[in-house]
Amino acid sequence: MTVSRMQKENHYRGVTRVGKSTLTMILFITMAMYFLLPIMWLMIASTKTTQELFHTPTFALHLPLAWIKNLSELSVYDGGIYWRWFLNSVVYSGVVGIVSTFISAMAGYALAKYRFRFKGVFENLVVAALAIPLAAMVMPIFLLVKAMGLMDTYTGVILPMLANPFGVYFLTTYLREAMPVELIESARIDGASDMRIFTRIALPITRPGLVSLFLIIFIGTWNNFFLPLVLLTKESLLPVTVGLNSWMGTLISMSEGPPLYPLILQGALLSILPMLVLFPFLRKHIASGLTMGGVKM
Repeated sequence: MTVSRMQKENHYRGVTRVGKSTLTMILFITMAMYFLLPIMWLMIASTKTTQELFHTPTFALHLPLAWIKNLSELSVYDGGIYWRWFLNSVVYSGVVGIVSTFISAMAGYALAKYRFRFKGVFENLVVAALAIPLAAMVMPIFLLVKAMGLMDTYTGVILPMLANPFGVYFLTTYLREAMPVELIESARIDGASDMRIFTRIALPITRPGLVSLFLIIFIGTWNNFFLPLVLLTKESLLPVTVGLNSWMGTLISMSEGPPLYPLILQGALLSILPMLVLFPFLRKHIASGLTMGGVKM
């Protein structure tokens, strides 16, 4: 009886383990499909003409000829303004990503390794700033940018996005864990200045964290819609997100708007390509950077 009972218990445990594994796999597949289906639909829809878009099955594949035709029409529509928007997004995201990451690194290094008066107050202010949504800051930012005469300029869009409380907090935590105080003391004994310690020791040590933060800021700036919408009115300065939205408005106001649908879908597909290209190349740094930066966060 004892042997039979043990066999039944082992069988039950095996079945339970298999059941849990199956449920976990189903959950992961469902989550993956949830995120991948919109991208799959976008890729398929960009190969269709306007007629096919509304009168064929949603996920029906089509020959790439329509995709090439849509791409060529997108490149020449309205004087090729789409590629100007795309370049604007690259400029905004690249400049903000690089400069904001460097500023966050300097601020994080100071908070992590220096002792100064009211240090705790500054750290609390950084944490408190994380709780303030961007929408709540749009009106003050708009008034400041307008008062400075920077409306409809690259500078007016870039400057407000350089302040990044998350980046400061992330790199403060990262540096506390990754850079021992003894290393700084040894460098000072050897005669290294604070700037030399920061540039030659701190930055190389935090490279994975810097890459992770740069990508986070780059993606956030690339996807930023509300702030450029408020600060820009010139069509030539719009990022791709706001530009495509202006085309959507044209569809509603113009009777000949429907042919723009393929161009909008094509533009949306092209707008996600930088993310798809950047992430695989930086994946190794991102994984190690987020792991180290997540300690004690």
